[in-house]
Amino acid sequence: MKAAVYKGYGLPLKIEEVPNPTPKEGEVLVKVASTGICHSDLHLLSGELVGPLPNGFIIGHEIAGWVEKIGGNVKNPYGLKEGDPVLVSWIVPCGICRYCASGKENYCKENAKRLVGLIGINGGHAEYLTVPEIAVVPLAKNLDPYYSSPIACAYGTAYNALKSANATSGKSIVIVGSGGVGSAAIQLANSIGLNPIIAVDIDENKLKRAKELGATHIINANESDARAKVLETLEDGADIVYETKPYPDLKLSLEVVKSGGTIVVTGLGGFSTLAQIPVTLFVSRGITLIGSLGYRPRIDLPELVSLASSGKIDIKKLVSHIYTPDKINEAYENLKKGLHIRAIIRWN
Repeated sequence: MKAAVYKGYGLPLKIEEVPNPTPKEGEVLVKVASTGICHSDLHLLSGELVGPLPNGFIIGHEIAGWVEKIGGNVKNPYGLKEGDPVLVSWIVPCGICRYCASGKENYCKENAKRLVGLIGINGGHAEYLTVPEIAVVPLAKNLDPYYSSPIACAYGTAYNALKSANATSGKSIVIVGSGGVGSAAIQLANSIGLNPIIAVDIDENKLKRAKELGATHIINANESDARAKVLETLEDGADIVYETKPYPDLKLSLEVVKSGGTIVVTGLGGFSTLAQIPVTLFVSRGITLIGSLGYRPRIDLPELVSLASSGKIDIKKLVSHIYTPDKINEAYENLKKGLHIRAIIRWN
């Protein structure tokens, strides 16, 4: 099969022929429709997340496709058959530990050792991949698998973050960063009924798209004082500030969250990324700060599929660029340049 293979730090991914994977006991072979181009991949390729990758590793953690083959001893709770469209979760919980049993399967310790396309399990920048069956979630038949891969990261990450921040109808939100995750959050906030939804970015094209996706207000932080502009609309600050930037610094978030409000952060940065918090302000105003990792595949992904299937979110609107596998390095360069909302690689 064709795959984009990691060849070493600082080197481009190389498209080459590698052996087709075979599903082992408890695994599912997936034929890949598309994989998303996510900023977390840049953290990964730079060594900021897990250090150097093993030579020959296949990245790509935002995946949709079709069931190609079901391995032995698969319990198959969804009743999947060959040819069924599916999402692949990059989070692979064990399903039975204390974290999984309490609905926090994104923090499962077993998961930390095997993140699809990130750690331990080859990812979706290939024509096929095998994953433990717990990572496979059915996709509604009325959704196009080629456009559905962002559900498995951008939407999932944003959805769990909004849930963690107790985002409910009528609350106000400021979303800092209008890339893939931020744009997904705008759509989701709109579907929930948050108001106003204020998008902050430094890219006018992304802000224009943010308006189309449901932002009630947009602020270009390069052209105006973002703090002042937010507080013109929300005198007391926002109920929720969602910082989606890949290198979060919390500066604006702390300036525009209301007393008793919540800041939620999903940008991973690197292990050297630090944010300064003015402790007196943080304590005296009763601010809640939440870190949110990914999503819960067995809870959040089926709910997102239902939202997309019913038309409450439009997944096609998130995809701004489509690349062929031979253009994968160009796709990552364009991501660095900030040209994407969400880009996908079409594999089959």
